[in-house]
Amino acid sequence: MIIIAFASQKGGVGKTTLALNLAHALARRSWTTLLVDTDPQGGIGASLGGRAHQATGLAALLEGSVSLEEVLVPTRLAELTLLPFGELAPRLHDRFAASLADGTRLQSLLSSCAERFDLVLVDTASGLTGATIGTLRAATHVVAPLQAEPLALRSLPALIEIIGELRAEGLPIELAGLVPTMVMSRNEVSMATTQEVFRLFPADAILESFVPRDPVFLDASAEGVPVGLLSRRPPRVASVFDQIAAELEPRLGLVSLEERHDPIPLVD
Repeated sequence: MIIIAFASQKGGVGKTTLALNLAHALARRSWTTLLVDTDPQGGIGASLGGRAHQATGLAALLEGSVSLEEVLVPTRLAELTLLPFGELAPRLHDRFAASLADGTRLQSLLSSCAERFDLVLVDTASGLTGATIGTLRAATHVVAPLQAEPLALRSLPALIEIIGELRAEGLPIELAGLVPTMVMSRNEVSMATTQEVFRLFPADAILESFVPRDPVFLDASAEGVPVGLLSRRPPRVASVFDQIAAELEPRLGLVSLEERHDPIPLVD
């Protein structure tokens, strides 16, 4: 089973937006996908409606008060399942984060899902401590959203260093790709930052597709849906996540959707 952590030292970089919409795109490409929220702020649940707002979730599961079946939230897309964070008193956030820091509890939990899901995508809290470092320890891959602004760029080396340290410990974690987010094509600073990413990092570490800054993401959040489900005719920006999914498949060792379907001959 492939476990993908979405991580960033800096907050507000579009991490939850990327995790949610990419999970939807991968599920649409027929991969059975579990989207897990380890952020006490509950970004996934806050972005969605319905049962994703429920009180029980990962926090209650790890406390042992509920079973896995009780907290898994099915969606209208059969291949996509959610595990929201649930509710946890703010005074308990630090204790919860510390309990996950070594990665063993998350690894055990996620391993129990191996027969049911091809992919587990894990949204994390900003920063590289506590539950986020535990998620990285349990993950096989990292997708790093990189907001197209100078401050976000300066925070990226810390994540790269952490990945290197974990690999030095013998953990099989790999960088699946850097994904530029909130890119403004008509803003000089935004575009200059994006170009700087290509100068500083190997080209094969950066995905060609990027997530633009677009008010449609606010509309989707207000409606409690991935952007691809915002309307019967999805907004043009929804195709970005299909492109990112297609780019990630070979990086994750997955057979692409196109390769899984034999071409239909024109004549017999």
